[in-house]
Amino acid sequence: MKIINSFDFSDITLYYILNDSDRAVMTLLPKGTECDFFSKKNTAVFSNRASLAHLHLSHHNVGMLSNSFKCGESLYGLKFKEQTVREEENSVTVITTEEADEGYGIRHYLKWYRGEAGFEVSTEFYNSSKTDMTLELLTSVSLDALSPCLDNEGSKDLLFHRFKAGWCMEGLHQVSNLTSLGLERAWATSAESIKLGATGSRAVREYHPYAALEDTKNGIIWGVYLAHNASWQLELTRMVDGVSLSIGLADSTFGLWSKNIKSGESFLSPTAFVSVAKGSIAELSNRLLSMRHRAIDAYGEEGLPIIYNDFVTTWGKPTEKALLNMADILSHGKTKYLVMDAGWYDDKKAIGDWVVKTEAFPSGMRAYADKIREKGMVPGIWMEFECADSKAEAFGPHLDHLKLTKNGRVIVGEVINGRRENFFDFRKPEVIEYLDEKVIKFLKENGIGYIKVDYNTIPGVGVDGEDSPGENLRQHNAAVRDFFIKMKREIPDLIIENCASGGCRLEPSMMDITAMSSASDTHEGYECAVVAANLHYLTPPRQNQIWCTLKPEYSAERFSYIISQGFLGRLCWSGLIAELDEARLREMFLAEELYERVSHIIKRGNSYIYRTAPVSFYTPEGTQAVVRYSEDGSEALVVAHSFNAATSLEIELEGSFKLKESLYSGGMTLDGTRLTITPTADFSGNVFYLLKE
Repeated sequence: MKIINSFDFSDITLYYILNDSDRAVMTLLPKGTECDFFSKKNTAVFSNRASLAHLHLSHHNVGMLSNSFKCGESLYGLKFKEQTVREEENSVTVITTEEADEGYGIRHYLKWYRGEAGFEVSTEFYNSSKTDMTLELLTSVSLDALSPCLDNEGSKDLLFHRFKAGWCMEGLHQVSNLTSLGLERAWATSAESIKLGATGSRAVREYHPYAALEDTKNGIIWGVYLAHNASWQLELTRMVDGVSLSIGLADSTFGLWSKNIKSGESFLSPTAFVSVAKGSIAELSNRLLSMRHRAIDAYGEEGLPIIYNDFVTTWGKPTEKALLNMADILSHGKTKYLVMDAGWYDDKKAIGDWVVKTEAFPSGMRAYADKIREKGMVPGIWMEFECADSKAEAFGPHLDHLKLTKNGRVIVGEVINGRRENFFDFRKPEVIEYLDEKVIKFLKENGIGYIKVDYNTIPGVGVDGEDSPGENLRQHNAAVRDFFIKMKREIPDLIIENCASGGCRLEPSMMDITAMSSASDTHEGYECAVVAANLHYLTPPRQNQIWCTLKPEYSAERFSYIISQGFLGRLCWSGLIAELDEARLREMFLAEELYERVSHIIKRGNSYIYRTAPVSFYTPEGTQAVVRYSEDGSEALVVAHSFNAATSLEIELEGSFKLKESLYSGGMTLDGTRLTITPTADFSGNVFYLLKE
């Protein structure tokens, strides 16, 4: 065993260790961390089961794990071949190649963008043999030999962090030690694996593709975050004294995925973001999310403009008259995007046909959009263009040749409200031509500058095609992503909102090609503030669109609660705003002014979540606060919410701060570095803007 190479990237030291099976193992440590890689325990941990990546070929024997393809014959054939470093102006890429005598191999890519706090990692499988091979597992990244700083097998010292998803319950943080997960070392040997992920084309329906392993004894935490918009899996594996955390495509058992690789061909995995931190899940998450700014900045949206969405105003029955009336009101404030949600299309020519409802828009969509622009706002529209509704002509058999099928039958999915849809197959050029006409041309001709793209059901785990069901679905979803890119390329000023039953597509590959995402479908409930806070560890708040639905019958406390939650991300108004009195409208517009003054902190910064009670979405209790520091630490934005039976919440700040301004009076005291949130009433909210002294 020896060190192949080591690199210092920002405040991380990256090691490549050659184990006793002549395979490389990648280890990330905070710079300056002392670790004896050659101790008796680590010699065993880095031994023959540890690797840069894990893979399985169908003609090989499986490993000793009952539910996983990790640590099997395909892995053991690999031997370290070479490592090269490619330096560019803004990045450094480390490429590690391993190859088997049988003629297959992997190229492991680790890319560091200068100044960033983590890496982008992917794995390429290549077939140099003279025969075809079928790949049934390939990880994007695997962090093996965790934790090298421990002197034991870590069952009690290692914590596994994952984030449960769910409709209107996004981002539930779950933490367990390895003992409670049944991942202790057994008396003789160990081969246990926990596998979780999401199947289908809503990649954040079951879990978020992010997990971490924390060494509580040494204060180190590692994390992996996959960028992929179809089925994926994460595995936490015990291998005798060693622990492996890996993520990548769902395998042939979990996601019906396999890929035939012909002689001379290769296959590249999706990209994963990877980092390590000294500290907690907050420090790790802030580092991982900071790497996302590169793509978000490239999208080109200036500032954090405020949105209005009519869905909880008209409930799917928008009209030109109602929306123009709303635009008159909102034009007195700072709302930029006026978005009409579902229902603007003809009921008899529904989703998939995209024909404007003339009785609702008698002067036509272009004339309506022009009037919105005359009022200083950008007109937006809702579409679900990947599907055709059962009421639409496009649902009919004359377009079956353009649809996704399973076992030769057109797939029909059911939406949560009972609506039925079938699905366009984006691998077909005729589908792209159809949508060029129905979507891109429609947006251009009608002067629409914002599109909310929804996606409310899925075709299942796999679809028909030339490859395996899971690979066919992956190819389809890659083509869907390409169409999003095509929309932006052909309409450069277009703002795209990424939505799928709320937050079911909150993953990097879709978020990084859109301006923002629907954080959730929590339109009116108190759980919205809980979800919006959770997501500070999962998605950049500058991209999280938060519903702020206001109605005249709401109490002052509820108004403060709803308006405050908008400061946890992208502020999006909805509700019966036309019925609000002047005092309530003034409250809205004053909040908009504060939002604009603190938007730079929402845009870039570091977040920490504090709660006095465990998370509950539907019946929350206690008090919650999200403290977001500016990038340089000189400012802080505190968004506080009280729930049922609220109590005081004390927070130790990163320095001594003073109050610059707040959304409402009271509810907070500052004593040097000690911030105390004292709720004035249950289910109320407030926002505090602090400056470091």
